[in-house]
Amino acid sequence: KQWYQRRVAITAGGGAKGEPGKSGLPGKAAENIQLNPYIVAFHSQKNVAPKCLEGMTELWTGYSFMFVDVSKNVAGQSLSAPGSCWREFYVNNMMECRQTFCTNTKAEYSFWLSTAIEDSMTHDSYPQSTSYAEDPELVKRFISRCAVCVSDYKLMAVHSYTKDLPTTEAASLSQSGWEIAYSGYSFSFQTGAGRGFGSAFQGHGSCLKLFSPINIAQTNGQDVRWVSTNFKSYWIMDYSHLDGMNPYEAAYDEDWSVVTKQDRDAFIAKRLGKCYVMKKTKKAIALRGFYYADPDA
Repeated sequence: KQWYQRRVAITAGGGAKGEPGKSGLPGKAAENIQLNPYIVAFHSQKNVAPKCLEGMTELWTGYSFMFVDVSKNVAGQSLSAPGSCWREFYVNNMMECRQTFCTNTKAEYSFWLSTAIEDSMTHDSYPQSTSYAEDPELVKRFISRCAVCVSDYKLMAVHSYTKDLPTTEAASLSQSGWEIAYSGYSFSFQTGAGRGFGSAFQGHGSCLKLFSPINIAQTNGQDVRWVSTNFKSYWIMDYSHLDGMNPYEAAYDEDWSVVTKQDRDAFIAKRLGKCYVMKKTKKAIALRGFYYADPDA
């Protein structure tokens, strides 16, 4: 009874509702949140790993893998994608598995992006057929390195299809929040032992920073080679010099020497297609708040 009376007294003694308190101080601005970051690969075409672009975070470095040809079946990786950057370089990297057994196959050829030809070099400067088992360091010296990076912004390649950089296209894109990350040369695809693989033209892997007529290293068993009549790289050319030509004439088959630095410089200046890799500006990203990595954004 006493407990009940005390509870009633406490309840009955409550005062009137007070006035609302003062407003608190403004909170900190929300941070931009990337809910689905872009994972991208970069290839140096040198025997040292490239750096990630500003604002990116490096995940790993490795060796630049292009594609594998097994019994005339080809599977490859876009140079834009992280799957093209293997942490280790090694030959005999595939096994053929059937219902009851797995085995190595002599029909396996793997292809790796090579180091680009240097100014003082010709194709004869690359090693001849070399055994990886006998001299692994010599082989690795001529294999391109790569880096895989996490990015908060999208990358896109823009090609001019001419010998000039696509400045008009870049200026137009800048109006919608894009800026130039770097320039390069318009790479299409590479063949090895008769078949090949390439990168989609919108991917940044199709815009290589260096032009090189020696573009791959082939492994078969322990044998590694860089020079072969089977190896062909394909690049976008300047279309303007075709104006007025008869498509049935042999002029399309004109040869350009790329043996010496002077030869290569002339080819680059007069025939080779140029490109920019564009990135979304920080300002454009900030305006979006939090977002998903929309491939069409």
